[in-house]
Amino acid sequence: MKETVFIKARELGEEIKNSQVFKDMTLAEQKANTNPELVSLSGEYEQLRHRLQEISLEDEPDKDKISEIDREMQSIKEKMLSHADMKNLSQKREAFSALMDEVNRELQSALMPNMQGCPGSCSSCSGC
Repeated sequence: MKETVFIKARELGEEIKNSQVFKDMTLAEQKANTNPELVSLSGEYEQLRHRLQEISLEDEPDKDKISEIDREMQSIKEKMLSHADMKNLSQKREAFSALMDEVNRELQSALMPNMQGCPGSCSSCSGC
């Protein structure tokens, strides 16, 4: 019985992996990860993050330097998030997340059929 559950889980994973939503997300990830501008910005961000960590570990961290690095990091982050490839990736990840939410609702419905239509939050519910 347990083996059957794992087989079905792997089959579901393969179906999800073959879905257009997953393929679109993977393609968007590859595009963002190979975009020279985003790769450069990411490298700059990581260097600043590393420098910030080093300064924070000093006996008397320079708060002005920390603030300066923090501002630089925020600026780089904003540039990255405003880039078309990152916006596209974000949209594709949201679509994949929505698919996974639907899959989880279907599983929940199969496990607890009397909870159909349950949003998953008990805050607005009088009970199951």
